[in-house]
Amino acid sequence: MQHQDVLERPAKSYMQRQFVTIEENASVASAVQEMQSHKLESVIVTRQGLAIGMVTTGDVVEKVVLKGEDPNRTYLKSVMTFPLVTISSIGTVKQALQLMRLNRIKRVPVTDNTGIIGVVTQRSLADAVSKSVLERTLDRARSTFKMRYKPVLGNLGVLLQFSAVLLVVPALVGTALGQAGSITGVYLEVVGLSFTGFFLMAYGEKGQMNLRQASIFIVASFIVMSLFGSLPYVYLNPFRAGIDANSLFVNSLFESASGFTTTGLSMITQPENLPQSFNFYRSYTQWVGGLSFVYLVMMLFFPEEKLSAWKSVLGGGMLRLKEFIVTLVGIFSVYSLVLTLLLILTGQIANIYAVSAVFATITGGGFSPTSDFISPGNIGFLVVTSAGMILSALPFAFHYYIFSRKGLFTKKTLGTEVTVYLVLLVASVPVFYLLAAGTTGLDIGAAAFHTVSASTNTGFQYVNMQSIPAAAKVFMIILMMVGGTAFSTAGGIKVGRFVILYQEFAKRIGMKRSEMHQSTAIHEAYSSISSTANPHRSEDNGILERILEEYRTRDFREILQKHGELLKVIREVLGIKLVREILIVIGLFVFLSVLTGLVLSYTANRSFEDSMFESVSALSTTGLSTGITSLSLDSFSKLLLTANMILGRFEIIAVLYIFFSALRK
Repeated sequence: MQHQDVLERPAKSYMQRQFVTIEENASVASAVQEMQSHKLESVIVTRQGLAIGMVTTGDVVEKVVLKGEDPNRTYLKSVMTFPLVTISSIGTVKQALQLMRLNRIKRVPVTDNTGIIGVVTQRSLADAVSKSVLERTLDRARSTFKMRYKPVLGNLGVLLQFSAVLLVVPALVGTALGQAGSITGVYLEVVGLSFTGFFLMAYGEKGQMNLRQASIFIVASFIVMSLFGSLPYVYLNPFRAGIDANSLFVNSLFESASGFTTTGLSMITQPENLPQSFNFYRSYTQWVGGLSFVYLVMMLFFPEEKLSAWKSVLGGGMLRLKEFIVTLVGIFSVYSLVLTLLLILTGQIANIYAVSAVFATITGGGFSPTSDFISPGNIGFLVVTSAGMILSALPFAFHYYIFSRKGLFTKKTLGTEVTVYLVLLVASVPVFYLLAAGTTGLDIGAAAFHTVSASTNTGFQYVNMQSIPAAAKVFMIILMMVGGTAFSTAGGIKVGRFVILYQEFAKRIGMKRSEMHQSTAIHEAYSSISSTANPHRSEDNGILERILEEYRTRDFREILQKHGELLKVIREVLGIKLVREILIVIGLFVFLSVLTGLVLSYTANRSFEDSMFESVSALSTTGLSTGITSLSLDSFSKLLLTANMILGRFEIIAVLYIFFSALRK
């Protein structure tokens, strides 16, 4: 009901039907008694049965009590408001309010052809108008919420239900292994995701999302998934007996977020003591979170042309739906199968542990199925795992196109970003080896393995990172922060962003040089124009035809020139916007890493370099640790690292799109 509608409604809709009439010669005391007995604030004064005035409690106080008059000897006719102002039963609220304002009264009797039928008060009308304004405001807010957030809720509901279907797999594995008790928490997670998804789908609506809504959706997805993913940990309690409820929840949320964000930081030091089905569940969450199933769900429900706004959020170029499904379901399944068979053939490892290890490897996750899985004695494991880690850091498009007809050596596979990344990876091995020289147990093989682990943001390690020299730690911090390639399972800032920065700066330097040369050429041309032969001085009889031809083509050339200038301006603006975004992302990565490092150095009482290493590892979703991540770490620091893991999963850029509209333009 709109505010204007209320003012035009009949005043009788808000009138009080109970009223009292009393003769004008009655005393004020008797009138007060009547008002009290009927719980009214006024009486209508009559003369021979006809209404002539009104007396209110205000009249009694002002004209009798304050003047010291005796209410038993004071008559109503001497204190009443006269003449009586009334309004017809068809009169509107607006007319009633105007009568009250003009006559300076707060009550107006409502009449019809039979007489007075009730009294409308200023208070009742004001309440009605206020309620109408409030309802209109709420309607506008509900409409805004529906327009802005219902698509987010609806699509989030689809995602949660899809996640519930995926997580049935580890639940069934636990049941098949006879470990249904330890996997009960996973069943609870599946039920919770299903019901929440159903509720969100019922309340929201599945529809197209703009860039801001898509960003909210991505952020909310990992937060909600991490919350529900903590249920199996809370139910099983793989930490220690007698842990308090607050620490149990924080630890569980930390482990869950570390899984879904493919970080790999963990407080569970002996994973082989966990039930095998739960061990499988941990790595399976990395497979779910790492292989971009969030994006797969959106691609299934959105037309490809509508996903262009997602490219900044997704962190790189996108394959078409068919190509992406082939890559995710087909190629990565083949990778997983081959790597699993190689692990089984390479050493003594249980089949389910081999599958868990591959899930953690191919997604750049880093959850080890056993505490001794990664060790210098398992050379075969190290080689197979290194191959899987490198595959995880390459873009999905690379995996798709290497199996195309053109094969490996094409621009779509060995593009600039992939080439730069591979060169950087190879060159980093000897650098890290030299910087970490003298570290116990670190030979060239260990240097290569840990360089790959850091650069791919996987996080497998067997060397004590706390013991390596400070220069080596700084180098590893840089590798983790740079990360892998765009639109891969790797984290970090991404090599592609640095490639774009270099290309844009090189382009601007080249443009400045070109302008300088052009300016010089123009100067030379003008200085020698008098000595240049004029072609129109020739005695050629085709001069007229050439002039006409130039006239006919001039408009077309001008159009092309204008379009060319427009495209040049557009490219310039887009280039500036892209550079600005990249610099903001890099700046925020550094700022958050330093800030978290400072906090950890205080709360964990560790050196700043170790704390910085840990914070970068969380923000880049790597998982390498200097030992700060442990059960003894305080809850606040664990939550801070959890927030960093979630922020790092979508490279911080999604949060910027939510709060800063300038970046979305």
